[in-house]
Amino acid sequence: MKSFAVIVPIGPDAAELRRFHELIDSLSSYEPGARLCVAIDSSPVVRNVAPRDKRICRFITLRAPFRGQGEPRLGRLSASLLAGYDLIHRAGPYDFVLRADTDALITGKFRNSVSRFLALHPHTGMLGTLGLTCFRESPYYGCQDKDVSDVVKALAAMPRDTPAFTRIESWLRTACRNGYVGKEYCQGGVYALPFRTLQRLFDLGCFDHPEDWLTMAVPEDVMMGMFTRTAGFECTDFSMPGEPFGSSYGGHAWDPREMLRRRHALIHSVKGHPMYSERVLRRFFTTRRVTLTSGKARFAEVRGCR
Repeated sequence: MKSFAVIVPIGPDAAELRRFHELIDSLSSYEPGARLCVAIDSSPVVRNVAPRDKRICRFITLRAPFRGQGEPRLGRLSASLLAGYDLIHRAGPYDFVLRADTDALITGKFRNSVSRFLALHPHTGMLGTLGLTCFRESPYYGCQDKDVSDVVKALAAMPRDTPAFTRIESWLRTACRNGYVGKEYCQGGVYALPFRTLQRLFDLGCFDHPEDWLTMAVPEDVMMGMFTRTAGFECTDFSMPGEPFGSSYGGHAWDPREMLRRRHALIHSVKGHPMYSERVLRRFFTTRRVTLTSGKARFAEVRGCR
């Protein structure tokens, strides 16, 4: 059976911790075979973020890396995730790494389809929803090849006589030689990285100085999209109907029943939809998850009585 690791950044407030626990509950309900879960906890106080009822795998918490440095959702998040990916690489190998926000949910099985796709497409280094949303009618769907990368913009505002500038510019130049155009990335709410991407980035030294990114106004998913090209791979969409990823920035691309009809198993974001609140969306998916879980338990009980 293919192995995978999970990495999730958690915001500092209590609501973020509740979201994280619900995400892990959904993961253990549909794909309980993760071998490692890395939680990046940004709380300024020490707290236990590991789920109390389900230790589904080895669990590691990175506590407030780079606290107080950089923008929390830009440079600090980028630097923290690089530290997390370095940790996962050293603990591996795994078939792939699932990166998810706390407002993502698991609604079905995905491991075999993701592993199979990555095996059949060795050029893929980042897999998920290409661009900002899986909603095909959006102008932001797909590779934003007419946009200027946030990495380019941030470098233009950065002092050129620093080691950080030299390293990041070198990685950007390598990415461009390898075909990096515009803003190529998979939406950061939920995506997968094959282990080959982590291995290549480690070999190139891309994990050696995560602090380089602290001052950079670059979203983490855009950074990883560039790094994917630096590593010699490309970002690939896997969000058509019947494919696992259904991610959209800022809320659900479709209503929850349509998401299930399209058979997306990795969805983001359940924080909202034009017609439904986060509470309504979470109740819908929790009810479905509990119903399926109790149905399996009853089936197992019946089989045990035979």
